[in-house]
Amino acid sequence: MPAISQSFRCFDEVARRGSVRKAAEALHLTAAAVNQQILNLEALVGVPLFDRLPRGMQLTMAGEVMIAAVRRCQRDFDNALSQVEDLRSLRRGHVNLGVSHSSAEYLIPHVMERVMEAYPGLSFSVRSGNGETLLRWVANGEVDIAYCLRRTPPPGIEEVRAWPQQLGVVTAPEHPLLADGRPLRMRDCLDYPLILMSPDMELRTVADSIDARLRRQGRPLVETSSVAMVRRLVARSKAVAFLIPDNVDEDVGNGKLVWTALQDSGASAHSCLYQRAGYTATVATQVFLQALDTAIEEIRLRFSVDLTPRLKSFAT
Repeated sequence: MPAISQSFRCFDEVARRGSVRKAAEALHLTAAAVNQQILNLEALVGVPLFDRLPRGMQLTMAGEVMIAAVRRCQRDFDNALSQVEDLRSLRRGHVNLGVSHSSAEYLIPHVMERVMEAYPGLSFSVRSGNGETLLRWVANGEVDIAYCLRRTPPPGIEEVRAWPQQLGVVTAPEHPLLADGRPLRMRDCLDYPLILMSPDMELRTVADSIDARLRRQGRPLVETSSVAMVRRLVARSKAVAFLIPDNVDEDVGNGKLVWTALQDSGASAHSCLYQRAGYTATVATQVFLQALDTAIEEIRLRFSVDLTPRLKSFAT
């Protein structure tokens, strides 16, 4: 490891060997150069660090204090260099994040698998919850970043990245709504049984804002906070639901469900990344976010929906 400074390097070597000449030989320097470094350090400290004896150089009491500090600094410096190198090459690293329940089912595991395949030394801590809970965890320092649908963050929390999301109608493959292939609006869906997210979920807020008739429908067939339940029930019935591509990518890919973009003007949302104000992302976190960008872009291409991420100033 490189020395933290030439003066410290010479001081430590003279202390170990008890001789300027022997230290100079070990360091491949001239004895005059080593002696000058010792004199410079003593001038800086203000007291002699060695007793110059006929049998060699012996540390003074001040020198004993200083050598302990120098060696401690060198160990800390070496450890810091090692950590930087680990991060640079990503032999090690940790990502501590919170995600929505629906993202924890498919999108985030998919991204994690990719990252861990490329960087086996990375590890993850992942907690899932609703948006309010996730932002509370960020504020409390329980997670470093949170990924969820947009909501107003509390003081001290900032939105640093946003991905546009399109709300769509989710149906079984043979659903009557799909018969003529025409564009769909919310009003086209209201005559069918509805399986809706719970009123406290961001997806429900987006759906309710599109068409006032949805709110006047009365109790839907099912209300749930579980996207997995929505997918399962819709796949086995004539019911319809309103979800974003992230929620149904896997089931649409294997033919269990069909997702059709709603054409209503308000049928849009944003998935966002939140962090504590002033947080500096680790290299491992940046790698994860790059993989998340890639995964969202792939979903955009599969669903032919404009989900191009709009980036803000993510702290690095």
